[in-house]
Amino acid sequence: MNYEALIAEKDAKIAKLDTKVQELEWRLDQVLRMMYGKKSEAFKPAPYTGPNLFSHMEEPQEQLAPQVEQAPTETITYQRKKNENHNGRRLLDHLPAGIKKIQEEIPACQSEQAKYIGELISESLGFNPDAFFIRQIIRKKYVEPTGEIKIGNLPEQAIDKCEADSSLLAHIITSKYVDHLPEYRQQKIFARQGVNIPPSTMNSWVQSIGRYITPIVEEIKKQILAQGYVQMDESTIQVMQKDKTHKGYMWVINSPSLGMSYFEYHPGRDQSKPKGMLGDFAGALQSDGYNVYEIIDGLNKQIVHYCCMAHARRKFTEAINNDKQKADTILLEMQKLYQIEAYCRDNQLDHHHRKKKRIEQAIPILENLKIILDTYALTAIPKSPICKALEYIIVRWHKLIAYAYTGDIEIDNNLVENAIRPLALGRKNYLFAGSDDAAMNLAKFYSLFSSCKALNINPYDYLKWVLDEFPKSSINHVTSFTPLAYLQLNKM
Repeated sequence: MNYEALIAEKDAKIAKLDTKVQELEWRLDQVLRMMYGKKSEAFKPAPYTGPNLFSHMEEPQEQLAPQVEQAPTETITYQRKKNENHNGRRLLDHLPAGIKKIQEEIPACQSEQAKYIGELISESLGFNPDAFFIRQIIRKKYVEPTGEIKIGNLPEQAIDKCEADSSLLAHIITSKYVDHLPEYRQQKIFARQGVNIPPSTMNSWVQSIGRYITPIVEEIKKQILAQGYVQMDESTIQVMQKDKTHKGYMWVINSPSLGMSYFEYHPGRDQSKPKGMLGDFAGALQSDGYNVYEIIDGLNKQIVHYCCMAHARRKFTEAINNDKQKADTILLEMQKLYQIEAYCRDNQLDHHHRKKKRIEQAIPILENLKIILDTYALTAIPKSPICKALEYIIVRWHKLIAYAYTGDIEIDNNLVENAIRPLALGRKNYLFAGSDDAAMNLAKFYSLFSSCKALNINPYDYLKWVLDEFPKSSINHVTSFTPLAYLQLNKM
C-alpha cells in the first residue's frame, strides 16, 4: 500500500476543506456585517508587524479616509355606500370647522357697461407645514348689454379639476419620495388633523403628477446624454404583479458636470435596457464591473468605458478578514489615490490642473500598486475572497486607471451611487411599487429629487414651482423647468 499517496490525498482534502471553511467564515462575516455592522467603507488600517514584501516602497502619506457609504405592510380596506349623486368632488364637504380660507380674485375683463350678476368659486385643499387651508379662486360674472356673459378663466392645473392645491400635492409627493413616508402613513397623519383623504384619491393624484412631469424628466435625460460623460448604475425594486411581487430594475445615469440624474424602470436586467437608455450616446461611460456594461462597450465603438475604483476597493475591504496583510497593503495604496482626489476637490482644481496633479502623483502610486497586485496574485489561495478581489481589479486594470490620465473623469462611480441611495431607503418603507406603471412614475420622481439633492435645491419648493408654473408654459419651454434651470433662475 502506498502510504505516501494516501497521505498526499488526505492533505489535499484537508487543504480543500480549509479553503471551504475560510470561504464560509468569510460569507458569514459579510452577512453579519450587513445586518449589524457599520456601512462605512472608511479604511483605518491596524498596525501590521509581520514581514512586508514592499517595505522598500514609499511610506504611506498622511491618511485621509475617503467617504463612501422591513417595515410591516398595512392593507387599508374600507366600505362606503355608493353616492348616487356623486360629482367627483366630495373631499371638501367633510373637513373640520375652522380651516383657514385664502381667496384670490380673477378679473372677467368686462366692459364698463357690464352688470355684475354673481360669481363662481373654485376651491382646492392646500397644505402648509403647520396646517391645512382652503384656497378659493373667485371669478366674478358680468353680463354685457348684448347679453354676453363674461367670466375670468381658471388658472391651468397640472391635474384638471383637482381638489388638491399644488402645495398639498407637492407635500404628499416629497413626503413619499424624499422623506420615505408611504401614502397610508400620510393618510393617518392627515386623519389626526381631521382630513380624511381616501387611499385611491391620494394615489391617483401621485400617479397623475408622475405622468405630468414626463416631459421634464425626458429633458433631464436629453441634457445628461449630451454631456459626453455619464456614470451608470442599477438597483432593484419589488413590483406587484397580480398576487405576488417580482424583481424589477432601476437603471440610473448621472452627469457629474450637470449634477442631475435620470432614473428609468425596466422589469429586467439584460443589456437591451441600458443600451436603449444610452441610444446613440458617444463619450465616456463609467460603471461598475457588471458584464452588461462590458458588452455595451464592445458593441458601441463611440463609447470609452471607465471602471469604478470604489467597487474594486470594496472587494478588498470585504477581504480584510480573509487576508488582512494583503488587503491592508492594497487599501493603503488606494487611500493615497483618494487623498489626491480630496486635495483636488478641496482646492477646486479645474480639469487641466486636476489632470496635471493626477499624472504627477497618482500615476506613480498606480504603478507601485500594480506591482503589489501581480505579486500577491501569485500566492493568493484560489477562490478565496482576496484572490477574487485581486482577479477583479487585475482584469479591469486599464479601465480602472484610465481616469488618472484625464481631468474630467471621476475616480469612482460614487456620485451615481449617492443618487440611488434614497431608493434603497424608500424600499424599506413602501416595500414595493403597485405596478409597472407605478414603478415608472417612481423613477420619474427620483429623477427630479435626486437631481435636487445633488444641486442642493429644496425639493418641495422645486416641485410646487413646477406644478404652479409649468401648466402656464408651452411644452417648447420644457428646458426652463429642470432642477438645474430652477437653480440658475433662483441665482439671478
